[in-house]
Amino acid sequence: MIGKRFTVILLLLLLAIPTNSAARSNENVHPLKLNILTDDALQLVKNERYVEAHNLLDIFSDEFTKVMVNDPMMPMDQVRIITLVHDKSMASLSDINLPHEEKVRALTRLRLVVDAMTSEHQPLWTEMEDPIITTFNQLKDSIETRNSESYQTLYQRLLLNYDLIHPSLKMDVKPEFIHKVDSHIAYLNENREQLLASPESAEDLAVIEADLKSLFKELKEDETDPSLIWVMISTGSIIFLTLSYVGWRKFNADRKRAKRKTEKL
Repeated sequence: MIGKRFTVILLLLLLAIPTNSAARSNENVHPLKLNILTDDALQLVKNERYVEAHNLLDIFSDEFTKVMVNDPMMPMDQVRIITLVHDKSMASLSDINLPHEEKVRALTRLRLVVDAMTSEHQPLWTEMEDPIITTFNQLKDSIETRNSESYQTLYQRLLLNYDLIHPSLKMDVKPEFIHKVDSHIAYLNENREQLLASPESAEDLAVIEADLKSLFKELKEDETDPSLIWVMISTGSIIFLTLSYVGWRKFNADRKRAKRKTEKL
């Protein structure tokens, strides 16, 4: 009887562990709504429905205020970044002279930064790794062929892609690492003539490429939530203890049964 109680207690503990995760998901109801609002606004802008998108961003502002009230521990740096990107998005929708592509870029930047705030593991901005690295490799090719016009085009593309994720980087990557990559981007612009003229530029480009790749690796190495690891370890330990105890009881019962049969003989 005592053994059965012990087994039941262990199983109850096992079932109780995910409860904290469920509670956390309830706390994230409002932040997830922010994701939905920004995604819907982005789709509206892509279809040139600017007024409706503007109205959604007004709603976003109210919802974001609720999130801040419900989570007073939210870092002020994140609040400032999202507020700034949101304000720029609103301004872009109100600017009748701004090209459609720029409006889409403004809303995409907001969509990515809000996702960076709410995502715990793999934010959307990391999907820009391939476009950025591919563009940089093409830029290196233009240096090898000494093609100044191609270099200028590819640099602008690299700059636009990097600018698109820059607010999101501030959510997930250490500031000193962002500053390093910022310096690399500026270096490519300020030293284009030297890079195109000097065959020794390959060494500098290798450093820049390594840091660009590390920009995404920095997040991937830190994307496992320590609390999740604790839950996995705890769950595994409880399962192991439960199975071990049940196995020991079965072994002990079989041994006693065999002993009784031997005594009867």
